[in-house]
Amino acid sequence: MADRLVALAHSRWLLPVLLLVEIAETTILPLPYEAAFIALCLAARDRIWVFIAITVLGSAIGGSIIYAIGATYFDPIVARLGVEELAATYTDRFAERGASFIFLGGTTPAPSYLINLIAGATGYPYGEFLGIFSVSRFIRFAVLGGLLYLFGDQILNAWAGAPKWLRRMLTVVLIAALVYWFVSGFTE
Repeated sequence: MADRLVALAHSRWLLPVLLLVEIAETTILPLPYEAAFIALCLAARDRIWVFIAITVLGSAIGGSIIYAIGATYFDPIVARLGVEELAATYTDRFAERGASFIFLGGTTPAPSYLINLIAGATGYPYGEFLGIFSVSRFIRFAVLGGLLYLFGDQILNAWAGAPKWLRRMLTVVLIAALVYWFVSGFTE
């Protein structure tokens, strides 16, 4: 399996697929993208910065799509629901603290599409939104990639030295956690 992952990490199709997966993760699907990112970084430490760049690009594209949806459809929905006053209150609040919301949405593992949608809906300046969101995603994945670059060998050695039953148990727990994370993203 490790050999297949290394081959995949150097495949010519990986980067376009990785870009599309990150766009989907940033827009609509709560995919466990970090798990794939970590596995690829451990398999191909020489390509970590390429994976980070593709991740940030995919995040910027996906965030821009959600921003545009919020900007386009917010006013008609608010008018139809008759909640203009409530929407104005949240628009003012987001205008005051929007940068911190966008930054936290990009650096935390929480799905960022809701904050991106609100940024577009409240008319937050697009250039500022894109800059803050892209920088926050870069920080998040650069720190993760940097840690994997520095400590990747120790992680792989610890994994190889662990008893077989422990590796199987941890694999099952990881898969169960990823399935739970994916499924819970659709129910919230």
